Amino acid sequence: MRFQSLKGFRDFYPEEMSARRKVLDKIFETVRPYGFREVDSPSLEMLELFRVKSGDEILTQTFNFADKGKRDVTLIPELTPTMARMVVEREKSLKRPIKWFSMPKMWRYEEPQSGRLREFYQLNVDIFGVPGPEADAEVLAAGIDIMLKLDLEGQFIFKVSDRRLMQGVLESMGIADRREAVFAAIDKRYKVTHSEFKELLAKADLDDLKIGQLLSILDSRGPMLEALQKLRGLISLENEQTRAGYESLEKLTDLLVMYHMEQYCELDPSVIRGLAYYTGTVFECYDTKGELRAIFGGGRYDKIIELFGGEPMPAVGFGMGDAVLEILMRRAKVWPEEKLTTDYFILTTSAQYMETALFLAQALREKEFIVETDLLGRNFGNQMKYANSIGAKYVLILGEKEMAGGQVSVKDMKTGEQRTEEVIRFLDSVTK
Repeated sequence: MRFQSLKGFRDFYPEEMSARRKVLDKIFETVRPYGFREVDSPSLEMLELFRVKSGDEILTQTFNFADKGKRDVTLIPELTPTMARMVVEREKSLKRPIKWFSMPKMWRYEEPQSGRLREFYQLNVDIFGVPGPEADAEVLAAGIDIMLKLDLEGQFIFKVSDRRLMQGVLESMGIADRREAVFAAIDKRYKVTHSEFKELLAKADLDDLKIGQLLSILDSRGPMLEALQKLRGLISLENEQTRAGYESLEKLTDLLVMYHMEQYCELDPSVIRGLAYYTGTVFECYDTKGELRAIFGGGRYDKIIELFGGEPMPAVGFGMGDAVLEILMRRAKVWPEEKLTTDYFILTTSAQYMETALFLAQALREKEFIVETDLLGRNFGNQMKYANSIGAKYVLILGEKEMAGGQVSVKDMKTGEQRTEEVIRFLDSVTK
């Protein structure tokens, strides 16, 4: 009986995993210099942990079940509740700022589609304990840097806003009581036609004048400095919420200029994100062609630690799934080549040379080279074919002639050139 993987789940064979590992390593190498420290956590949590944040709606979106102890548990669909739990457990001893990153597997019981799977990797980068836009700028800079280090210059744009800005706008327009309906419509803006969007606003009980005012503000998107100047003429800074959001965006823009990363961001008041979750800065990263779903999503969520029983503590961060990122990198032709690479394959013409082969292999492995030897007793030709199949850069040949003189023949598999030298001299000469 043959089996297949479940719908929405993936297998990664060695060649595929080799390419994937290069991408993951590059991501980790990018965030670590910012001072983000790697953490890890369980794949299984109490279901109530996610109910606290998302309510009973989470039941339909997760792989949840009763375990043998009759406890309601779930495979984690996101990481923020777990991070909050970990912070609360040691909040008295953790030094501020708390800067963490992690990229575990997560699970969501959703209909699989392009860029959305039931099992996926998600990078989380968070800062806890910093109330100002300095932390917002730091996580944005790290996110932008990831995209640049992955050779995606020109392929992405970060859309930035502040939840307080639009909340204040609705208050100033006298429609704060319709906030949820209006924000739900704004969230669909780029998923529907212009006329359909206006219909959604009308269904939220906005008249033509208010729809026109709101559209003018939403259309003020563009490069951060220019858009802020344009926006200032359309909003009332007398509203406390509007002023707080606007001034925070001004400071954030100044900081992005200091990071030399403002050109990768644009102000877009249409970015709203989770109504009950985000409290200030919000941002999303999209491909410049606008063909894919969001690659990044994040912002400020200052109430999360308090929600899970801790003392009030500001927080900001983002999540980035691997599925959309891979699609974008493949489209941009910067996804690593899916092939195996090996530094050395040691070829032996007789089983009696295995001891020398293993000595060589272990000596090279101590220098951090990837080394394979023949484990199947194959003939010369088949060993050479295998060396090619694993992408060996060099083949070290131990034959009767070489063994008689304490030597090894080194064949460069790219150029075809071959030389012979003493084993000890060879080992002394090679460095990573």
